Amino acid sequence: MKYCYTYLVLLAALLLSNFANAQFQGAVYQADTSVKVFAYGSERTLAWCGGFDQTQFAMADLNHDGRQDLVVFTPYVGIRTFINTAAAGTTPNYIYAPEYELNFPPVTDYLIMADYNCDGIADLYTQQSSIGFMVYTGYYNSNNQLCFKFYQPLYYTNDPSTNGPANAFNEPGYIPAIVDLDTNGVLDFLAFNVVGNEIDYYENMRIQMSLPCDSIHINLEDDNWGRIHYTYSLFCGGSPHNQHSICLFDYDMDGDQDMLVGSGECNNLLLYNNLRIPFNPAGPDSLVLIDSNWQSGGTSVNLPAYPAAFNLDVDQDGKKDILVAPDNRGGENYNCFPYYKNNSSPGNASWAYQSDSFLFDKTIDLGTAAYPQFFDYNKDGLPDLFIGSDGYYNASNDSLYSRISYYLNTSTPGNPSFTLQTTDFLGMSSNNFHGMAPAFGDLDNDGITDMVIGHTDGTLSFYKNIAASDAVQPIWQLSQLVLKDANNATINVNEYAAPFVYDMDKDGRPDLVVGAYSGDLRYYRNVGTSPGQLSLVLANNSLGYAIADPNYVTGNFTTPFIGKIDNSGKDYILLGSSSGYLYRYDNFQNADTGANVYFTMIDSEYSYIDTFFNYYNYTWDAANVLPKVFFQGYRSAPTVADIAGDGNYEMVVGDTYGGVRIYKQAFNVSGVSNISAANNFQVKAYPNPTNNIVNIQASNINSANANITVTDITGKILLQKDVQAVNKNINTSIDIRALASGLYILTVRAGEEQKVMKLVKS
Repeated sequence: MKYCYTYLVLLAALLLSNFANAQFQGAVYQADTSVKVFAYGSERTLAWCGGFDQTQFAMADLNHDGRQDLVVFTPYVGIRTFINTAAAGTTPNYIYAPEYELNFPPVTDYLIMADYNCDGIADLYTQQSSIGFMVYTGYYNSNNQLCFKFYQPLYYTNDPSTNGPANAFNEPGYIPAIVDLDTNGVLDFLAFNVVGNEIDYYENMRIQMSLPCDSIHINLEDDNWGRIHYTYSLFCGGSPHNQHSICLFDYDMDGDQDMLVGSGECNNLLLYNNLRIPFNPAGPDSLVLIDSNWQSGGTSVNLPAYPAAFNLDVDQDGKKDILVAPDNRGGENYNCFPYYKNNSSPGNASWAYQSDSFLFDKTIDLGTAAYPQFFDYNKDGLPDLFIGSDGYYNASNDSLYSRISYYLNTSTPGNPSFTLQTTDFLGMSSNNFHGMAPAFGDLDNDGITDMVIGHTDGTLSFYKNIAASDAVQPIWQLSQLVLKDANNATINVNEYAAPFVYDMDKDGRPDLVVGAYSGDLRYYRNVGTSPGQLSLVLANNSLGYAIADPNYVTGNFTTPFIGKIDNSGKDYILLGSSSGYLYRYDNFQNADTGANVYFTMIDSEYSYIDTFFNYYNYTWDAANVLPKVFFQGYRSAPTVADIAGDGNYEMVVGDTYGGVRIYKQAFNVSGVSNISAANNFQVKAYPNPTNNIVNIQASNINSANANITVTDITGKILLQKDVQAVNKNINTSIDIRALASGLYILTVRAGEEQKVMKLVKS
């Protein structure tokens, strides 16, 4: 089973079945890397890759150029891939390259990459349900991209008590170790046992059994490797049933494997030193607990949510270093990747703390759940970027504290950019808000733009603009710590208030629309009658019945943007969601906001943008044959503006890990209508999947000409073809043999109509 395309077939099938009745405008937006971001005098080169939290690291040569690239895995979310563009042997320079993510198989619980079959190409190991080790073989496709094909799960047969093959066990949520433990040139496998107090050692018997190099055959060699249970009671005093991570590395460079262990109940890592060398080189490994102060320089790991260590050559100097990250949510969510450089020499352990900001110093990350909004703060005609969030972790009281970052739009013609001005706009952190989702608009009818902040408890705060006019930079003052309605009742949407200001009833007075955890849009009509009067009345608890993730019972995290999202000149409602998809609604422009009015959802995956990476659960049916796919939530919060003043729009989308992504309008939608599945324009594309020719048939075309495009998932056009219709029909084909295996978007446009579908290259 080749995972450059096979799992994408499943993914495509699910998407097509879920959205068969939705309407699509196509890939209007594509991911953008041209917008530069500067902070503290340097460029943040990974500004738009999203936030980091609950992270695991691996390295592999993704593009076959001889340099090690970076793979970041977030359980329940997915994989991100970063290409190293620096010269070999120099400090790596990573660029975000999401196109490589689609080549990965389903990954759950952990991701480890190492070569088992002697070909010099990284293979992949992960967990599937109760199967502790699933192995995928790495190979390069025709485009020199690292891909994977399924090899096998790992079972052992040398234990007569199991009455047959037994899977090599690794508790879900634990991180095992895969290293050449006995230095015979093949990888071995180690994991905590089912109780969680001892380590099982699965020896790879390929050499002993004279098996081919591309083979793995394991025996359970030792069910108490290193005899660590003798010291387990010292392990934070916690329960053995908590999550554990194993990192095997040669701490003192004496030739044997020492161990760093993390636990769900510890905020540090414990070092177990292997005394086999020099005391008994021919004997079994014997691990002795040292302490948590294993690093030099006095800077200890302090991560309250399950720290895990990764032995990687971070600086590409030929010696593997230690990188640490939390593998659980609920603790540190910013500057939480301690990096320890390996300065060791044989017999002399030296692991020097460098920083805790690996990757964080190159990206935009506000802790948890980013809420971006565009607003021209300095009144120079260019929209600036404000980003709030649910907050940064506060260790003193185990909670989140929130701030708003302000990025000034410093674009010049042809050079779009933002420059950080402050990470605590107006010093608002002093209010100890929990959650800050900003919105801008004139709610008190004085002609000057105010600011509203939504909080995680469902309430809002109101900042009145006391500047002389709307033509100058606002002077915002906190007017209502807790925003009240016209009846002096607290406005509260229960959880996760995400406000937006927009004149829904077209009476010339901007209204307040609030998204919420429940999914509904709460509509508060502005009924103020005089300048400076703030008077809001709840008019609809479920405005237009517009909702993100409508199949969710709760936990939708509906986050609205209302306005122009393309150059059609038309306003739309765009809703961020828990799933990460963007939902687009129409038919609200007639000012009818009554209780029985339904707005029309015309996109359930607008422009194919989603902020979960490529993650999905992978399970098997009762017959152990059919794969099933289930998406996981990742949350999205959109905002749209023309940031460069060039007539095209950009979209910034916040994610659940406090980061943002940016997309630019790549397709001019002027004159293109929203096409429903019920009209007469029909398109068939077959075979699909295919590895060479796609036949395309279209009927009932109301145009003499049609255009066919194939794009990648970011919207980049890879193939296109113009064809003429004969008797309102098209019968043609396109050759996709030059494309890499993967998932693509096929669009057929004819006049003002279009059809969009998924295309899988096998």
